Amino acid sequence: MGTSILAATMVCLSASIAFAEVVAPPRPAGVAPSSAEAASKRSALETAVADCERVWDRGTHMTKKEWSQTCRRVQDRLQLLEMK
Repeated sequence: MGTSILAATMVCLSASIAFAEVVAPPRPAGVAPSSAEAASKRSALETAVADCERVWDRGTHMTKKEWSQTCRRVQDRLQLLEMK
């Protein structure tokens, strides 16, 4: 049951972040993102991870450290999907 709660939580958090983002126009090939864009993406990633970490409680099947690592791993994978 704990696994299903974790999965549902991750999906809900990820979905809310995905819908909150503004779609940027495609960048021409070979043009690097600006430092402001990179900082904005880092900020969004850190906010998403922090939101996920706040959901943890002692009743889960993971330690707080394991939960945090899972939050970060899921958000990193979502960032990779956005790049494609």
